[in-house]
Amino acid sequence: MFNEFLSSGTLNIVYASILMVSFLFTLLSLMGAEVGEVLDFDFDFDGDLDFISVSPFAIAIFGAFFGLAGLVTRLWAGMAPIPSLMWSTGVGLGGGIAAQLFFIYVLSKSVTQTYSLQEDAVGREAEVTVTIPKAGLGSIAYNNNTGRITLAARCEVGTKIVAGSSVQIEQINGRVAIVKTVEK
Repeated sequence: MFNEFLSSGTLNIVYASILMVSFLFTLLSLMGAEVGEVLDFDFDFDGDLDFISVSPFAIAIFGAFFGLAGLVTRLWAGMAPIPSLMWSTGVGLGGGIAAQLFFIYVLSKSVTQTYSLQEDAVGREAEVTVTIPKAGLGSIAYNNNTGRITLAARCEVGTKIVAGSSVQIEQINGRVAIVKTVEK
């Protein structure tokens, strides 16, 4: 089979090269950020060109499917170069599109989730970071799953609350929390 591979032309070497490079890139992209940090590079384009973002994973899958289909059509099906290229392109596009759809609809579900400060903050206990005066604004902070959130704050009943005190958030008006003291 190896002799058949070498004797049937340059196209098979191209198919095999694309298959190997794409397969390795697919594996590297699936390994995650650890490898991505080592191989990180930046490429910027400052133009008005707007196009749909295609994931590198989908491009790698296209290449792997293209190369594999090319080798199968040339070595096992015995196709001529032009039909082999047509089949390889079709199979590659099918695999690449499927990978892109998988990336968009399965791996990127968090894109559709929205954040509501009102829903997140009301009812939480927070710490006063800047004293809240009787008739003015102070500052509070609390932790959620994304990090530490800091908001301006006003006391619900109009009393002074000193820094370091614990309060409960009763309402959010814009970026100002209406709070009340928590008895411990």
